[in-house]
Amino acid sequence: MLRICTASVFIAFASAAAASDLNLLTWEGYADASFAKPFEQQTGCRVTATYVGTNDEFVAKVMGGGGDYDLVSPSNDTTQRLIDAGAVEPLDPAKVPAMKDFFPIFQAPPWLSKNGKLYGVPFGWGIVRTIVRADAVAAAPDSLSFLWDPKWKGRLSLWDDVQEIYMTAHLLGFADTYTLSDEQLARIKSKLIALKPNVRKFWGTTGEMGTLMATGEVVAGNSWEPTIVSLRKAGIKILEVVPKEGRNGWSDSWMILKGASGNPCVYQWLNWTASPKAQALGYGVMGYGFSNARMVGELNGASKALYQELKLDDPNILKGVDWWQSAPRRGRYLEVWNQVKAN
Repeated sequence: MLRICTASVFIAFASAAAASDLNLLTWEGYADASFAKPFEQQTGCRVTATYVGTNDEFVAKVMGGGGDYDLVSPSNDTTQRLIDAGAVEPLDPAKVPAMKDFFPIFQAPPWLSKNGKLYGVPFGWGIVRTIVRADAVAAAPDSLSFLWDPKWKGRLSLWDDVQEIYMTAHLLGFADTYTLSDEQLARIKSKLIALKPNVRKFWGTTGEMGTLMATGEVVAGNSWEPTIVSLRKAGIKILEVVPKEGRNGWSDSWMILKGASGNPCVYQWLNWTASPKAQALGYGVMGYGFSNARMVGELNGASKALYQELKLDDPNILKGVDWWQSAPRRGRYLEVWNQVKAN
């Protein structure tokens, strides 16, 4: 049944999209051949991807006018910046029927909404996971405070990102992560500086964190789902800390740049990447969670078991996530984070 529905999506647009180009500004992996090639073969659209490494690059490239892109896939702390700037077009949800099968939070998320209009189609998502090697603890801790224990001196790795400010805000009980005052940021800075003796390295990629954990150079820290997936595949048992203080999550969405909706390939891509089949292929490459609740039905064996173990198929896990938002004083956050690293 799925294959028939997927094919009908393609057939509905294929004649109009023959030999058209689709230019994506996106994260590495989001135009992987595993799901881009079937799309091209079915539609005649030619997919060209330009990759970025940070959300700030999305803004710089879009606002700078340095490329001819149709779709971009920023995270939810960046989407409103593009919406407010008028750089992206409202979405016609009727043209993406697969969205009816999305988890509720992804059907009309606040980070894609303005004045009653929707501006994107959620794709990959994840939770910033605190993890620890099973051979380093008797049981998984239930609080972020364990990271500050002196016994972990030189044995942790944390993401080199303002996310560590968000994490510490949770630990200190600050209710609103994204509008922190100078006084709150000062307390966070002091707390993070106190953590630094435990940090062997601030990692830049999930692969780097995976290597540090696999070799035993570090035994705990934070990362995303792909690190857990890769370590499990390597036979290394990892425990996840589900902190009582809360945790953050991100969601990447396809957004239509101003004037690009006339490209017949745009909505075909949005439909294809919203489908369970395409998202299952994406999971095989990236290991993230995905927006379509039916995607798990496309998985099997160890892939399905791990997806369910991480509760990526559980709508309840999404309710307790502090989803990234645009921080009005992001520049100040970055300044504080750089001061922590330099101290």
